[in-house]
Amino acid sequence: VVKGETSSSTSMFEINLLCDPGDQIALHFNPRFSSSRIVCNSFLANHWGKEEVNNTFPFEAKEPFQVEIYSDQDYFHIFIDENKILQYKHRQKQLSSITKLQILNDIAISSVEITKRGL
Repeated sequence: VVKGETSSSTSMFEINLLCDPGDQIALHFNPRFSSSRIVCNSFLANHWGKEEVNNTFPFEAKEPFQVEIYSDQDYFHIFIDENKILQYKHRQKQLSSITKLQILNDIAISSVEITKRGL
């Protein structure tokens, strides 16, 4: 669970779930304010996969948000402010290799929490 707030000038931000070893990204979650869409992808074996675009865009500039990412055997389930907005099929099959959370660009993070949740 990532809680934060965007700035008035935020054009996008990223939440990445990173794998060891190497610099693979199992989940790249990228809200883009300029186009009001969310792009998800994976970076595996030194290549980006096919982008999955979601046109549901619940983010507003200078507004707090809560992003929750949960996983089952097949999908990442992504909730924004407690509303499920998308699911992303696992491309990295070894979920145990996901060891890091990376948050990039112009947002203020108020908390990061690891929890369990039933879907």
